[in-house]
Amino acid sequence: MIDLTAPYRLYNRETTMTRRFIPTAIAASLTTLAAQAQSNSSTDSLLAILRASMEAKKGVTIHVHGAAVAMLVSNINDHFVEGRSQQSSRIVVRLASIDAVAMA
Repeated sequence: MIDLTAPYRLYNRETTMTRRFIPTAIAASLTTLAAQAQSNSSTDSLLAILRASMEAKKGVTIHVHGAAVAMLVSNINDHFVEGRSQQSSRIVVRLASIDAVAMA
């Protein structure tokens, strides 16, 4: 005996799963957009502090993955910030890895 309802059950299950996942996909995309917007604003504020430090020739403490790096900012590139300290003549830190910046 041939079951003629098997293709219908498979089709119905696929459309139900798609309908179920549409709100989740929309929520995930909106969360990603919000995170990118927040990341851009936080990056702008970090860059503002780094530029102010470079112009005023004041030291900053950069927190990177739990480590604190004290330095005097000498150059800011698109992806890196360069500086120096008493212990090191050249320090390069990737902007994407900076957690926080404190200006002295």
